[in-house]
Amino acid sequence: MENKKKVLIVLGIVEAVILVFCLVISILVLRNFDAVNIDNNIKNNGQFIGTLQNNHVLFFCTIVLPVFVIFLADGAYLIVYANKKASMLGDKEKKAIEEEAKRQAREEVLKELQQDDSAAAEKKPEEKPADQPETK
Repeated sequence: MENKKKVLIVLGIVEAVILVFCLVISILVLRNFDAVNIDNNIKNNGQFIGTLQNNHVLFFCTIVLPVFVIFLADGAYLIVYANKKASMLGDKEKKAIEEEAKRQAREEVLKELQQDDSAAAEKKPEEKPADQPETK
Protein backbone atom coordinates (compact mmCIF):
# COMPACT_ATOMS: atom_id res chain seq x y z
CA MET A 1 0.00 0.00 0.00
CA GLU A 2 2.85 2.35 0.82
CA ASN A 3 4.44 1.72 -2.57
CA LYS A 4 1.15 2.54 -4.31
CA LYS A 5 0.96 5.89 -2.51
CA LYS A 6 4.49 6.75 -3.59
CA VAL A 7 3.66 5.93 -7.22
CA LEU A 8 0.55 8.13 -7.07
CA ILE A 9 2.53 11.02 -5.58
CA VAL A 10 5.21 10.72 -8.26
CA LEU A 11 2.56 10.56 -10.99
CA GLY A 12 0.88 13.65 -9.55
CA ILE A 13 4.16 15.57 -9.57
CA VAL A 14 4.91 14.49 -13.16
CA GLU A 15 1.39 15.55 -14.19
CA ALA A 16 1.81 18.95 -12.57
CA VAL A 17 5.18 19.49 -14.30
CA ILE A 18 3.73 18.54 -17.69
CA LEU A 19 0.71 20.82 -17.21
CA VAL A 20 2.86 23.78 -16.17
CA PHE A 21 5.21 23.18 -19.11
CA CYS A 22 2.29 23.03 -21.57
CA LEU A 23 0.74 26.17 -20.08
CA VAL A 24 3.96 28.19 -20.25
CA ILE A 25 4.80 27.08 -23.78
CA SER A 26 1.27 27.75 -25.04
CA ILE A 27 1.35 31.25 -23.53
CA LEU A 28 4.69 31.94 -25.20
CA VAL A 29 3.47 30.60 -28.54
CA LEU A 30 0.27 32.63 -28.52
CA ARG A 31 1.78 35.82 -27.10
CA ASN A 32 4.60 36.20 -29.63
CA PHE A 33 2.82 34.90 -32.73
CA ASP A 34 3.39 36.90 -35.95
CA ALA A 35 0.69 35.87 -38.43
CA VAL A 36 1.75 38.39 -41.09
CA ASN A 37 5.33 37.22 -41.55
CA ILE A 38 5.83 33.66 -40.32
CA ASP A 39 9.57 33.76 -41.02
CA ASN A 40 9.94 36.22 -38.14
CA ASN A 41 8.53 33.65 -35.71
CA ILE A 42 11.69 31.53 -35.76
CA LYS A 43 14.03 34.56 -35.82
CA ASN A 44 12.36 36.41 -32.95
CA ASN A 45 11.20 33.53 -30.73
CA GLY A 46 13.78 30.78 -31.17
CA GLN A 47 13.67 27.46 -32.96
CA PHE A 48 11.28 25.58 -30.64
CA ILE A 49 8.65 28.30 -30.12
CA GLY A 50 8.90 29.47 -33.75
CA THR A 51 8.38 25.94 -35.06
CA LEU A 52 5.34 25.48 -32.83
CA GLN A 53 3.96 28.80 -34.09
CA ASN A 54 4.45 27.85 -37.74
CA ASN A 55 3.31 24.21 -37.49
CA HIS A 56 -0.12 23.92 -35.87
CA VAL A 57 -0.22 20.11 -35.99
CA LEU A 58 3.05 19.93 -34.06
CA PHE A 59 1.66 22.42 -31.52
CA PHE A 60 -1.46 20.27 -31.11
CA CYS A 61 0.50 17.02 -30.68
CA THR A 62 3.12 18.54 -28.37
CA ILE A 63 1.01 20.81 -26.16
CA VAL A 64 -2.74 20.23 -26.48
CA LEU A 65 -2.91 16.44 -26.83
CA PRO A 66 -0.95 15.68 -23.63
CA VAL A 67 -3.29 17.95 -21.66
CA PHE A 68 -6.34 16.10 -23.04
CA VAL A 69 -4.77 12.72 -22.27
CA ILE A 70 -4.00 13.78 -18.69
CA PHE A 71 -7.55 15.11 -18.28
CA LEU A 72 -9.07 11.83 -19.51
CA ALA A 73 -6.74 9.71 -17.38
CA ASP A 74 -7.57 11.74 -14.27
CA GLY A 75 -11.30 11.42 -15.01
CA ALA A 76 -11.03 7.65 -15.42
CA TYR A 77 -9.04 7.37 -12.18
CA LEU A 78 -11.63 9.47 -10.36
CA ILE A 79 -14.45 7.20 -11.54
CA VAL A 80 -12.58 4.05 -10.50
CA TYR A 81 -11.68 5.56 -7.12
CA ALA A 82 -15.25 6.73 -6.47
CA ASN A 83 -16.68 3.29 -7.32
CA LYS A 84 -14.14 1.59 -5.06
CA LYS A 85 -14.99 3.91 -2.14
CA ALA A 86 -18.74 3.40 -2.60
CA SER A 87 -18.40 -0.38 -2.50
CA MET A 88 -16.53 -0.29 0.82
CA LEU A 89 -19.83 -0.21 2.73
CA GLY A 90 -20.64 -3.55 4.31
CA ASP A 91 -23.96 -5.35 4.04
CA LYS A 92 -24.93 -4.30 7.56
CA GLU A 93 -24.37 -0.62 6.78
CA LYS A 94 -26.33 -0.87 3.54
CA LYS A 95 -29.26 -2.58 5.30
CA ALA A 96 -29.18 0.00 8.09
CA ILE A 97 -29.25 2.84 5.55
CA GLU A 98 -32.17 1.21 3.71
CA GLU A 99 -34.15 0.71 6.95
CA GLU A 100 -33.54 4.31 7.99
CA ALA A 101 -34.69 5.57 4.59
CA LYS A 102 -37.86 3.42 4.80
CA ARG A 103 -38.59 4.68 8.31
CA GLN A 104 -38.20 8.30 7.23
CA ALA A 105 -40.40 7.72 4.19
CA ARG A 106 -43.15 6.18 6.40
CA GLU A 107 -43.01 9.13 8.78
CA GLU A 108 -43.32 11.60 5.91
CA VAL A 109 -46.28 9.74 4.41
CA LEU A 110 -48.04 9.58 7.80
CA LYS A 111 -47.50 13.32 8.33
CA GLU A 112 -48.93 14.07 4.89
CA LEU A 113 -51.96 11.85 5.56
CA GLN A 114 -52.57 13.55 8.92
CA GLN A 115 -52.33 16.96 7.27
CA ASP A 116 -54.78 15.87 4.56
CA ASP A 117 -57.21 14.51 7.19
CA SER A 118 -57.04 17.69 9.26
CA ALA A 119 -57.52 19.81 6.13
CA ALA A 120 -60.56 17.71 5.13
CA ALA A 121 -62.06 18.02 8.65
CA GLU A 122 -61.69 21.80 8.56
CA LYS A 123 -63.32 21.98 5.15
CA LYS A 124 -67.06 22.64 5.33
CA PRO A 125 -69.38 20.02 3.90
CA GLU A 126 -70.41 20.84 0.35
CA GLU A 127 -73.92 22.13 -0.20
CA LYS A 128 -76.14 20.26 -2.59
CA PRO A 129 -77.26 22.13 -5.72
CA ALA A 130 -80.83 23.44 -5.71
CA ASP A 131 -81.95 21.51 -8.79
CA GLN A 132 -81.38 18.08 -7.20
CA PRO A 133 -84.12 16.79 -4.96
CA GLU A 134 -83.31 15.48 -1.55
CA THR A 135 -83.64 11.79 -0.92
CA LYS A 136 -85.27 10.43 2.22
